[in-house]
Amino acid sequence: MNFEPTEEQNLLRAAIERLVRTECSHEKVRIWDRDGIFPEPVYQAMVQAGFVAMVVPVAYGGLGSSMADCTILYEEVARPSVDFATRIALQAWGSMILADFASEDLRQEILPKVATGHVKLSFSLTEPQSGSDAASLTTAARRDGDDWLLRGQKVFSSGADAPDNMMIVAARTAKGATRQEGISLFLVPNNLPGLTINRLDVIGRRILGLTEIFFDDVRLPSRYLIGEAGEGWTYIGRHLERERITLAANYIGTARSALEEATAYARERQQFGRPIGQFQVIAHSLADMATELEAGCWLTAMAAWRYDQGLPCRKEASMAKLFVSEMLQRVTAAGMQILGGHAYTTDYNMQRHWRDARNATVGGGTSQIQRQLISRELGL
Repeated sequence: MNFEPTEEQNLLRAAIERLVRTECSHEKVRIWDRDGIFPEPVYQAMVQAGFVAMVVPVAYGGLGSSMADCTILYEEVARPSVDFATRIALQAWGSMILADFASEDLRQEILPKVATGHVKLSFSLTEPQSGSDAASLTTAARRDGDDWLLRGQKVFSSGADAPDNMMIVAARTAKGATRQEGISLFLVPNNLPGLTINRLDVIGRRILGLTEIFFDDVRLPSRYLIGEAGEGWTYIGRHLERERITLAANYIGTARSALEEATAYARERQQFGRPIGQFQVIAHSLADMATELEAGCWLTAMAAWRYDQGLPCRKEASMAKLFVSEMLQRVTAAGMQILGGHAYTTDYNMQRHWRDARNATVGGGTSQIQRQLISRELGL
């Protein structure tokens, strides 16, 4: 195994760094965070650069990039804010679901438009009463002639309100012997009659935003059913490893920015006649932050390598998601302490990294769920 980046990967990282530096200045990101705005021109710049096409299969107009290459993309795009990486990650997850399970007609209709930025994808699973126990969802879809009617509510859906967005929605279409049976996936344009989407007022992740969605007999053509009715839970499970590796890569980008900003501050901030980075307590805190970040990078690289090799990676993906999400909280908390009072102002980025990090151990499967999955893989 060789996890050292290739020359092509170094060029990819450099290209992403240039675009992010050009499009996402600190001043702009602070405004987008304050106002809860995702800058669509930045997303279109990423589309034009081919970054979104990386996560779409070649057969449908994309580049079909490896997971190892995609982790570089997510990490660098997350540097100004994890929300930029989340927007692309949603396209990756949705594209894989459609490519694997949707009808060929639906793939041909949607996926080339995802690659060119004309259609966006998001995912809606969680409900007010079903979080970690996601299979207990109650949003339902019933047949009405040749159509389906959706009724229910979703919550904490990232980016569902984006322009030209189509939501992949999990809904119950039949009663089964278990909660997992009878769940189906639908592709739902976010501008249909009977659909209400509200932004939630959250403390972090404010650029892309989290939403609540109400379905009041939303009418869908039957062609928007993804795959077979009742097989949705199986479809979701097929790509959980990809999601967890992606989330780990996203959080590495944010943690790297937090470490760099804390280190720069420690070099510049003078107290008691010298830079605070020369005091052992600060230097050792930064050393711990750097060590934890490096460990997270290797865990994520291992999981991505196994994924690309077609090897089992359920345990490794959960380990990466668990460790990196908790590492991000520790690193940003340490960064807040190093910056002191300045960290508590919006003039510095650390407070945003810290706020965004609070979601990391909850979204995409809580730390408790990841530990349960890992222990199951250990045969417990």
